[in-house]
Amino acid sequence: MKRLLLWLRRRGRASDSPASAPGGLAAAPRPAPDAPAQAEPDGVDAAAPPAPELQFFSWLTGDPPAEGALTAFERTLLAHLDAVTASDEQRGELVPRARAIIPQLMHSLRDENQSVQSLTARVARDPNLVVEVLRLAGSIGYRTGTPVGDLTQAVGRLGTDGLRRAIARILLKPIFDAQADPLLGRTAERLWQHSEGTANLCLQTASIARVDPFDAYLAGLMYNVGWTAAFRAMDRSTLGAPPLMSAAFVRALAELRDRLFAHLVQSWSLSDSLSALAGEILIVGFENAQLPLGTVLRSADRAAFLQLQRSSAVPA
Repeated sequence: MKRLLLWLRRRGRASDSPASAPGGLAAAPRPAPDAPAQAEPDGVDAAAPPAPELQFFSWLTGDPPAEGALTAFERTLLAHLDAVTASDEQRGELVPRARAIIPQLMHSLRDENQSVQSLTARVARDPNLVVEVLRLAGSIGYRTGTPVGDLTQAVGRLGTDGLRRAIARILLKPIFDAQADPLLGRTAERLWQHSEGTANLCLQTASIARVDPFDAYLAGLMYNVGWTAAFRAMDRSTLGAPPLMSAAFVRALAELRDRLFAHLVQSWSLSDSLSALAGEILIVGFENAQLPLGTVLRSADRAAFLQLQRSSAVPA
């Protein structure tokens, strides 16, 4: 009995002291009964970096979005933009030149029966195309150590595929023209820079993903048409663009940009794979698109932005 009582006293003292956890680890001390519980952070951690769409928008416009929910003005503007996006006629008016030129252009460029000579003749009729072909042929990617002397030499260096990309680039660029639109005017140059970078990265990764290289290049070149259309719709509305946009509005605008891009690409019927990607975006959204072309475009879109962000950063 004495031994049993002694054993129970020892057990009682052991339970009052910090016990050793299994495996020899000291157990965590118990909190004081009246210690206040730590409150969970409300919303996103203040130290967390902004979402990708907010980072891109800040770089694009030079104005970081304001924190907070949608304002009444922004809700009204989003309702207007949704109505424009749902209307075939109003969407087409946002990129009028594209509707008239792009389908015909792409079908002609995809004509496998076209020879280099016929494409060269087409280029020769347009001074802007001549300049672009000469520029591209003389770029680092095609440089062979000797300068490009004339259009024939440039075409020979580019080949049929390079010539098609040059034609597509020069004929698609005017879609990004700002004209008299204030918000688009501030962003058009950077939108085109990002489009070029995205298109080139899409081209580099297309073969790995078993995607048609020209489809990948076109997808990268045209993805920002969604931003162009969205900004132009705001600029030309009676409401106008808000002087300072909330983060919630920018997120909604990025989702609307994806829908505008998908609707426009579908209406142009550029290729089966581009139309399929557009259809998938309209169903599940760009971030959830699983088609190989969507994966290539999503990765290139982000990588191109990071490259431009680094190159435009001011050294400390």
